[in-house]
Amino acid sequence: MTTRTFTGIILAGLLLVASAATADSFMGEYTGTFFADSRVQMPATANVVAEDSNKWRIMIDAGDGKDSIELYGNLAGSRVHIAYPSGGYEWRGGIQDGRLSVRSAYGQHIELEKVVRKSPNEGLKPPASAVVLLPYKKGAKPSLGAWTNQNWKALDSGAMQVNKGTNATKERFGDIKHFHIEFKLPLEPRNRGQGRGNSGVYFCGTYEVQVLDSFGLVHTSGDCGGLYNLKRADVNACLPPETWQTYDIEFRAPRLNDDGTIKENARITVRHNGVTIHHDVEIPRPTANPKAKQRTTGPILLQDHGHPVQYRNIWLVKN
Repeated sequence: MTTRTFTGIILAGLLLVASAATADSFMGEYTGTFFADSRVQMPATANVVAEDSNKWRIMIDAGDGKDSIELYGNLAGSRVHIAYPSGGYEWRGGIQDGRLSVRSAYGQHIELEKVVRKSPNEGLKPPASAVVLLPYKKGAKPSLGAWTNQNWKALDSGAMQVNKGTNATKERFGDIKHFHIEFKLPLEPRNRGQGRGNSGVYFCGTYEVQVLDSFGLVHTSGDCGGLYNLKRADVNACLPPETWQTYDIEFRAPRLNDDGTIKENARITVRHNGVTIHHDVEIPRPTANPKAKQRTTGPILLQDHGHPVQYRNIWLVKN
């Protein structure tokens, strides 16, 4: 599939579908055309992010990301009304029925249609050699037998929901050839930063790949896909909240000397929704607690940070 740019994100191999997938019908990604003047037209994309019950932030990239326009809109009846200055001009327009249309006081205008991305790895089946940590079957409650915290909720949809504390696998793991997990983040438009759909996936109980609603944000190491407190994702490949997302991860545990000191640091490769966001990155220390002891094996941990994040279809292949 041809690589395309969505609001500064390089996306390859992501399935585009035309139906809405979130509880907020305005939030999401849009693509179309920027009419710079009567002669010049160029592709444009936008991220529309819910920031309150009736307010949206709209980030538009036009001309292959060379022109950025940030606008805000408010609910007015059945549409989002936009009247906001950006780039030296007043922009007016709105979002309704999957269409974003705005025009500047100078006559420039932008016409976009909503698209919905789907991870190409959603529903990926475990191979015969896999250790299945959370089996997934649509419409059937999953078994939580591989996990220590039985307070987490097994849902009729086939997912497991965060509840009452962090969860850990009963089995310990070292090197992992392929770890697959799917997660769905709640829509929390009034929250900001670490308060927006927060969780995390830990390897050896120590090294965290952050899980967070970071759709439409400029990334930090604390945002979704970040190696927490160490390195931000190379690409913001986030989908909107309430959309199923995927991580596919290769993890190499640290190597220790006989005296327990580090001989070789841990390394990780992460694909978020099919997009490589970390490639063979060295992890020089534990993420959340730099003074924690490094281990060559440990459980997979899923973090409870007080948000109803859902997980499903979790499995891994040992190296």
